[in-house]
Amino acid sequence: MKNRILWTDAQAGPDDIDLAVFDNEGLPRYFRVRTDPNLNPKRDLMKIALSDERAKLLLQRLTNLGYSLYYHADGESRFIRHDRLRHHWPAVKSGAVSVSDSGIFYTLEEPSSRQVDRLVVVFSPVSSRARLVRYFRPSFATLRKFLAPNTAVLRVADIGGVKGAFYLDTTALPENGLNVHRLISDVAARFAVPRDSVVIYGASKGGTGAVYHGLAGGWRYVAVDPILSDVWYEDYKNDYHFTAGGTFPRPKQEVFSELFTEITRDRGVSEPGSVLITSSRSPQFAYTSELIEPLLKRMTIFDSQNSGIVKHPDVAPKTIYAQVMAINSLLLGVEIPAGIRSIP
Repeated sequence: MKNRILWTDAQAGPDDIDLAVFDNEGLPRYFRVRTDPNLNPKRDLMKIALSDERAKLLLQRLTNLGYSLYYHADGESRFIRHDRLRHHWPAVKSGAVSVSDSGIFYTLEEPSSRQVDRLVVVFSPVSSRARLVRYFRPSFATLRKFLAPNTAVLRVADIGGVKGAFYLDTTALPENGLNVHRLISDVAARFAVPRDSVVIYGASKGGTGAVYHGLAGGWRYVAVDPILSDVWYEDYKNDYHFTAGGTFPRPKQEVFSELFTEITRDRGVSEPGSVLITSSRSPQFAYTSELIEPLLKRMTIFDSQNSGIVKHPDVAPKTIYAQVMAINSLLLGVEIPAGIRSIP
């Protein structure tokens, strides 16, 4: 590697990036992309890429090489290579955020009693800020004070992809899912928390991760309007989450369809123990309902009819009461009968 920083322009193509890396004899630590300072210097490459196909191809190429947008100002978007994040991120250097051996970023909130009998794992929703914090957007920041006594809260960042990896594997991080699983297992083992006292919780993108890791890892979960299919955002929101273009090895609908089929075949119908909170007023409802059909007999689904829900991001804030009830019920072993139920 000749240079630690390489410069390029928003209109450079993927081939230009590959040539620059070749000439540099390796991947630099940083890429700096000049955007459109004469038009709107505040528009970062993510925003430009939503309407500019060439900029999108550049963003996807940088993402698939393992770079994340960490800063934007004055017409310049800055990208950092994944393995350099722990050395660059101020929250990590200060000790506020920890990093697992396999590179998963997290925080752990222990109860004031210092006795940990239960564990809630929190996954983050989507954020579009041109900062590293978009990978670690707080979800229900005050959650711990509403939980049963002696419950620790493990918050896991979602590094990878453009708007996040959705806690799944990506082209740049092909073992991301396994590494998240290892972190949860390691933290639970550290405090000797039994499997049935662990609940994974998340909304939207976090809900995607909650369903996936809950089922794949055998943990119970509370997922709030999870995104289980890429179709709606790719077809109707101009690929807002940047899931097309090879960033992910497979689309979500394929990943979850296969997972649900395997769960049904290998485990059959077990005791209910997980909760999905959604709303038939959300555009995600049709996609989610179709995919989860094989699991209807082993989970509880709350369908909120709140008139304030008109879009996907409305579901989480309008159903907090149900989320707290569901999480604590699972933590305390209170049975929630399987099936679909309407809630306010």
